[in-house]
Amino acid sequence: MVDLAPRDTSSARNRSRIGSGLYAHVFEVLGQEIINGDLPVGSIIFAEQISERFGVSRSVVRESLRSLASMGLLESRPQVGTRVQPRDHWDLLNPHVVHWRGQGHDYMVQMRELLELRLGLEQVAARLASQRIAPENVQAMIDAAARMDAAYHETHDLRAFFDADAQFHRILLEGTGNPVIAQLSDTIGATLHARAMDTRPGMHDLTLASVHHHRKLAEAIAAGDAEAAAAEARALVEDTLAEFSDR
Repeated sequence: MVDLAPRDTSSARNRSRIGSGLYAHVFEVLGQEIINGDLPVGSIIFAEQISERFGVSRSVVRESLRSLASMGLLESRPQVGTRVQPRDHWDLLNPHVVHWRGQGHDYMVQMRELLELRLGLEQVAARLASQRIAPENVQAMIDAAARMDAAYHETHDLRAFFDADAQFHRILLEGTGNPVIAQLSDTIGATLHARAMDTRPGMHDLTLASVHHHRKLAEAIAAGDAEAAAAEARALVEDTLAEFSDR
């Protein structure tokens, strides 16, 4: 995965990283099963059964369940146990939850939800970035748009296209200088990276309009033109939202 944008190692960033090994496997499988409804809302998760099922220690299971509980997927209560929670308890902006929902049954619903969020967010981000972004990061945005263009016109490489797309939006949000807005870059990135590997209808479409709007948005930010930047950010998301709304 290409990732050239400035990154920090804050706890907010680390919420999108789990790593590998037995813990990661248990965490990923259970998270997807909860999102899919294979583990129904209200059902009780028994650590002993999970330990036997995956052939892992109780400590690995407990750590996995704690992580899932931190995202609102589970709740542990004394005398009750660890219970699966309904969607209105989930941290819907957590990159892991975004990824699991993107693999699940309501992937189109989530795409529309996140695009509606981006419709407002990225117009504001574009305005702020046009005034605050560092010059080297402007060039990184231009380079990301160029990689999208090359992936569309030359290599037809889905992963390269969406990796560059995620890179572009990370730089945009971080370029606002607002750490609250910047935190959402992992959420948006999780959606775009998932699209690169998804063969379901509409999830992996590449469009010339998307390439055009990314390039024009980078140019507007480079020129410090807040109005043009906001307009391009709005057009970019509106075009994608229209595609998903028609499905």
